[in-house]
Amino acid sequence: MLDTKQLQELLVSKHYSEQRLALSLSARPETWHFIYNKHPELAFPLAQNPNLPQELADELAGHPNPKVRLMIARHGQPSFIALKQLSEDNEAAIRLAIAKRQDLDGQLQDSLYEDSDAGVQLAAHLYQQVQQPFFARASGW
Repeated sequence: MLDTKQLQELLVSKHYSEQRLALSLSARPETWHFIYNKHPELAFPLAQNPNLPQELADELAGHPNPKVRLMIARHGQPSFIALKQLSEDNEAAIRLAIAKRQDLDGQLQDSLYEDSDAGVQLAAHLYQQVQQPFFARASGW
């Protein structure tokens, strides 16, 4: 496991491959928090890390930059509250990314089925498994 300084150096690198390597490595939650607090400009690459601690993913779900929120919607593992916040985001692209996730509960699915954007509605219907009674599935309905 890399120490905080080595991980931070990879993340601030100008080489995309070094940044991707840094995001694939495991680190303690406090390491990721330390790096974000010291380098808030790294919010976008950090948000692409699927192993980001939930607390930091939740914080980035409310980031002012919609690109950061989009990356959390696509790659992060935020809490239910943060997922709900992202599913109600002003940016349709963020709601669309949420509609494509496979870890949504029924409440979030229902809100996306009725979204104001037709593309978000369509994605929700395409990507979310509609719970049908067993008999309907077995008979081919």
